[in-house]
Amino acid sequence: AAADAEAVAAMRSSLKSRIFAACAASDRGFAASPADRSEIEQLLADISPLSPTEEPSRGIATGAVDAPLRACWRLVYTSASDVSSLGASPLAAVGGIYQDARELPVIVNVIDLSPRLLQNLPPSTAMGLATASRLKVTTRARPRPNSGARVGLSFEAVQAEPLAILGQDPPAWLPPLKFDLPQLGLGLQRSIFGVSEEEDPRDAESNPAFFDITYLDEDFLVIQQGSPGGMFAAVKVPDLAK
Repeated sequence: AAADAEAVAAMRSSLKSRIFAACAASDRGFAASPADRSEIEQLLADISPLSPTEEPSRGIATGAVDAPLRACWRLVYTSASDVSSLGASPLAAVGGIYQDARELPVIVNVIDLSPRLLQNLPPSTAMGLATASRLKVTTRARPRPNSGARVGLSFEAVQAEPLAILGQDPPAWLPPLKFDLPQLGLGLQRSIFGVSEEEDPRDAESNPAFFDITYLDEDFLVIQQGSPGGMFAAVKVPDLAK
């Protein structure tokens, strides 16, 4: 048994090294060719059965301190069209992308953006003109019953805040822009997702607002998004970039 455990750990380590190298070469998936994407997603499929976490959604609903998902995760790869399309923008360059799950059941998706024009300037000039903003989408997580790996989401708010303006910290009087998203009542959700009065529509199979945790260990996370679809791979980091 000990020898088997060592073999599995060695296989995990080898696959993670190959995944990280392939993700870095493809710029988190933004520069991935079809062949690159196929290779990375095969590696992610290979590592999934080796996940050491038996119930990755455990503790999410109560915000348990020992919930396996509780961490700040930084994206290293995605195939999701709603994120990967950001890399093609002629105006904005994508910085860090995070899934901040340190305050469960709240999960905040974070994307840092800066003007693409600055990338074409000499570093000394670009530093003096450094301008960046941070977009946040706040969601509330809810483990789907009888799964252990599927996590439903309710979207609550969208926020945009400046990180730097022309090389300077944003003034204290400039608040972030925040918009609370309308919340649909359970009755209307039952009608939309076609479920009975006895069923919670947030848990309905027809409700596409979820992700499946396909791999989770102490520093690496892989999820499959329900809608619009696509895979995400992320590494654990101490905090969002300053």
